Amino acid sequence: MEVKRGDVVLIVVPGELGRPRPGIIVQSDELGNSTTTVLACPLSSDVAGVRDPQLRPVVEPAAGNGLRVRSQIMTDKIFAQRRERIRQIIGAIDGETSSRLDTALLLVLGLAR
Repeated sequence: MEVKRGDVVLIVVPGELGRPRPGIIVQSDELGNSTTTVLACPLSSDVAGVRDPQLRPVVEPAAGNGLRVRSQIMTDKIFAQRRERIRQIIGAIDGETSSRLDTALLLVLGLAR
C-alpha cells in the first residue's frame, strides 16, 4: 500500500494483540515505496492523561482526517510498521496538525536546538 507522510491509517501496533488503531505516517515521502516498513506514530483517544501537549499533540476529529474522537499523537511511541500490516488509509492530518507533529518529533528525537 502506498502511503504518504501525514496519512492517518489503521495499523496494528506490536504488542497490542492485533487490535487495530489509528496511526499517523511520519516517514518522509522521499523514501517512496523502497522500504518494507514505514515509520508511524500511534494515536490514543485517552487525552485526559496528556501531560505535555508539546510531546503528544491533540487532534480533533474531522472529515478530512477520518477520526471519530479527539485523539493524541503518541510521538514518544514511534515505531516501524510493515507495509502489509497497514489496514487502510482513513484520512490525512491538516497543515497545522502537521506543524505541531513536526515540533513534537524534533523534541522526542532530540533534534530541537
